[in-house]
Amino acid sequence: MAPPPGLPSAIQSVAEALLIGLLVGFEREASQVGEADKHAGFRDFILISLTGSMCGLLALPWLTGTALAAIALLLAVSHHHNVARIGVTTEMAAVATFCLGYLTSTQQVADGAMLAIGLTIVIAAFLEAKRAMQKLVRETITEGEFRDTLRFLAIIFIIFPLLPAGDFGPYQFFSPHRVWLFVILVSSISYVGYFLQKFLGAGRGLTLAGVLGGIASTTAATTAFAKDAAENPANLKPLWRASTIANTVWFPRVLAILFVMNPALAMASLAPLAAMTAAGLALSFFLARREAQPGKESSVPVGNPFRLAPALKFGVLFTLILLAGKASAAEFGTDAIYWASIIAGSFDVDAVAVTLCDLLGGNRTSLEVASAALLLALASNAVLKSALAFYAGTRAFGWRVAAAFSVMFAAGAGVWLVRF
Repeated sequence: MAPPPGLPSAIQSVAEALLIGLLVGFEREASQVGEADKHAGFRDFILISLTGSMCGLLALPWLTGTALAAIALLLAVSHHHNVARIGVTTEMAAVATFCLGYLTSTQQVADGAMLAIGLTIVIAAFLEAKRAMQKLVRETITEGEFRDTLRFLAIIFIIFPLLPAGDFGPYQFFSPHRVWLFVILVSSISYVGYFLQKFLGAGRGLTLAGVLGGIASTTAATTAFAKDAAENPANLKPLWRASTIANTVWFPRVLAILFVMNPALAMASLAPLAAMTAAGLALSFFLARREAQPGKESSVPVGNPFRLAPALKFGVLFTLILLAGKASAAEFGTDAIYWASIIAGSFDVDAVAVTLCDLLGGNRTSLEVASAALLLALASNAVLKSALAFYAGTRAFGWRVAAAFSVMFAAGAGVWLVRF
């Protein structure tokens, strides 16, 4: 058993408990809207927190249990007599305040006071955000979005921990953990992009629509802007700028995945990807300066926040690309990696990026080859999106999208050649 604290330490613990009682008590006092909503207030929470602190200092289990039971009984009686009140938020906050006060003084938890004050700030913030949270739950988040959020969290916190560790199959190509991590990464990008568009909206114009489309799906964004260009030829230049912005965001997005999966490849690809990003930003700024009139606002449809079928498709695609990459590297050398990246990159660059990270991590290819293969995958995907721009939009829009990609990739290829 730890020795009892000295007087200076005890005074500090009591002062920290007093601060906790002040924070929670002030929020609860401010939340009372009238006589019908009377509940424990400022002074009550200070006394409750100080009681918890004294129990922690004395370290007598029977006293702690008795004090907590007495507080709970008093809160229950008060709640019973106040028939107009519904819910037990204040009562639960009072019990939490007692425990936090106890945590400031107990010697059984290292840095207990710091933890207690941090938790108090979190609790006070949640209590204060009552109206915003009620609006979020009752009005903003739909039932379908909440259901999709549960599914999204399930693939992270339920499925991922249950998957077996290790590599399986020919060439040790199949790693359940690595495949599912890729599913999580791709799903996270779509999930965050959906809610950014939902809460921020496209009302700020095509610039915001382009950024959100780049986060969610550059292919979907390019196709959407191409359709708008076919329907509204007068907006050709603003839509071209929006498409350029969306595909400029694409490069930092790929770079973020590389930093998570393989920092060495990320650093090797940083210069060319940064050059392509800079070229895209410069072109977007130039186009914005040349626009004589603001274009009609456009939105990029991103569908549901999370769907299981596309996530599984990403996982299967990644697994097949991983098998092809490892097999080609083992049987045919580095040239096959280039061709595999070109073919697979036209469908999904993220899968190619993670596959190259895995090959590089297993010493199955060199940093130079992986970096070049990534640029080839990006270029292949750009060709596909240019074709979609021609197909879904107009020839004028398609040529402009292809020209934007040419500017960006010329900058990236030049930097890569100088670096390697």
